[in-house]
Amino acid sequence: MTEAGLKQARILIVDDREANIVMLTCMLEEIGYVNVRGITDPRETVAQCGAFQPDLIVLDLHMPHLDGFQVMQALSEIIPREACLPILVLTADDTSPTKRKALAAGASDLLQKPFDLSEMIMRIRNLLQTRFLHLELQRQNEMLERKIVERTHGLATALTKLNDTQRHIVQQERLRAFSLMAGGVVHDFNNALMSVIGYTELLMADPASLDDRPTVLQYLKTMNTAGRDAAHVVSRLRDFYRPREEGEVFVSVDLNDVIEEIIPLTQPKWKDQALATGRSIIVDMDLAKLPPVAGNPAELRELFTNLIFNAVDAMPAGGTILLRTERDDDDVVVSVSDTGTGMSEETRTRCMEPFFSTKGEGGTGLGLSMVFGIIKRHEGELVIESEPGRGTTMKIRLPGKTACSKPVVGLEERPERTLRILAVDDDPITRDVVSKYLMADGHQVTTASSAHEAVRTFKASPFDLILTDQGMPGMSGVQLGRFIKATTADFPVILLTGFSDPSVPRGQTPDGVDVVLSKPISQRELRHAVALRMPMVCAAAPGCAVVESARGEN
Repeated sequence: MTEAGLKQARILIVDDREANIVMLTCMLEEIGYVNVRGITDPRETVAQCGAFQPDLIVLDLHMPHLDGFQVMQALSEIIPREACLPILVLTADDTSPTKRKALAAGASDLLQKPFDLSEMIMRIRNLLQTRFLHLELQRQNEMLERKIVERTHGLATALTKLNDTQRHIVQQERLRAFSLMAGGVVHDFNNALMSVIGYTELLMADPASLDDRPTVLQYLKTMNTAGRDAAHVVSRLRDFYRPREEGEVFVSVDLNDVIEEIIPLTQPKWKDQALATGRSIIVDMDLAKLPPVAGNPAELRELFTNLIFNAVDAMPAGGTILLRTERDDDDVVVSVSDTGTGMSEETRTRCMEPFFSTKGEGGTGLGLSMVFGIIKRHEGELVIESEPGRGTTMKIRLPGKTACSKPVVGLEERPERTLRILAVDDDPITRDVVSKYLMADGHQVTTASSAHEAVRTFKASPFDLILTDQGMPGMSGVQLGRFIKATTADFPVILLTGFSDPSVPRGQTPDGVDVVLSKPISQRELRHAVALRMPMVCAAAPGCAVVESARGEN
């Protein structure tokens, strides 16, 4: 506070003697104070405080009507203490009880009459400085509070914008991830379809080649394997990077067989496409005798297929890919090595991250992350050895164990008993394939193209088992199964469904159904499911009187 600003302070003098007011007023005005007002009636003090808004009150202590103590009491009721309005008490009573009483009543300072002029000026100046510093502090606090409110509002707005931006980025990233995932699926699907389309075109272009039974059988085996792997590609969209589900049963797998299967499946990539770009790539195998591992054959084929494809991409000038198997105590170790460009340390440490790719637009960054996910689901380990210019070796260690599903006895043999089966599917090709599967095993098959047609057929003729599709117009397969179960509680119902059907979660069996099979279904899998339902089929006379009796009661 400047000295000139200090002299602008408003000073209110309360004294019952007019002479004292005149004297103090003149003294203050003489040293530069320009806003001085005096009153002789203490009862007007409260009103004057409201009208004059003083910065300092000079108060006599002993006055008629109201003494100084009563005035301070009245002021305390209208002026909060934090307002910091200083009160300088003038009194001729210098006793300690009076001083203590005045200070307790609200006095900021006391000056004994008769007072020294210079002392009074200094006390007034100090009180005013304290007052204005307090007011300045209040203003700073208010300004700070306003800034805090403004900043808080700004931060809240920024946070809202950040959240909106984050949601937008997440949405865009999800779309990008979906696009990349779809690209990876298309990539693998096309690889699977390549053998199917290629070999069928070769056979159709040269009908005489159909007489070469070994070649035709090899083509058919390769196409069948590719078709199964293509079906598994669809399922991996949901299974991507998932942990192994509790209760999921693996089968006994010979990794040497898997490797020998994927060599012809990947040949269009490492041989035909490579030669088309002027590259010569050789694939060698060094396979040792191995114990079986517990695993998913389709996933393991996908694993080694991705590793071979990555090795091909890593050899722009051609080279050699070596697949080696070896036994290490109870474990099985498979190494996929190439003589390609190798990887830097940063690339080696990041290559398993989803969507990380060094291939630019030509890569999805999903292959190795899916490889890693498959290895983890098989409780295995992966070690990557690579140096720039010295090639790469992917070393997979899988536990050799027998904790897998038991082989079903007699699956390759036709069942001893002929069943009357109602096959329901709105897709004519699927219905025809399923029917031929069943008839090839000697069963009597009646077909229906809808659930409503199946209900009419079921009521009209006796059956031992119903095989139904899930997604059909009018009535779903689950609804059909519930209707059948309501008619005959122990009647066996097998449901066929696709991986993407949200109404039938994978691994769960809904009410009205005994077993769920995922499309596409093989003849072996269908034979297995029918064999498992055999104990449920009526074991009475060939007419199955129990079922016919139950049907007659309705």
